[in-house]
Amino acid sequence: MKKRSAQRRRTHRSSARWLGPLLAAGALLLVAVIALARRAAAPALPATETPVVYTSSGGGEIHYPDVARIDPAGAKVAYDAGSALFVDVRGRDQYDSEHISGAISLPLDELEARQGELPREARIITYCT
Repeated sequence: MKKRSAQRRRTHRSSARWLGPLLAAGALLLVAVIALARRAAAPALPATETPVVYTSSGGGEIHYPDVARIDPAGAKVAYDAGSALFVDVRGRDQYDSEHISGAISLPLDELEARQGELPREARIITYCT
């Protein structure tokens, strides 16, 4: 009888030893599932399907059909959700006078040389007005 009782205590101790790590792993898994579900439920950001033609300040048309576009409403959704990095491509003086809160300054004439400073995994929205 004593032998059986000691055996039960050892079994109880060994299972109790794993209970804490098992609960921690379960909680971590639950947090990961919730985070993935929230990310999947984020509102889709509208972007135009067709190429957009913009007019430069000199009056000529600028065509960039291979660049994804986003309308102001979609940019606002991304801003409110904190799901995009806003990059002001105007000159430094214009940026200093006024810019979107949290935007970084990367003037257009420096963009090619400094593009490595931008995080590759981020959704980047550039603006110039």
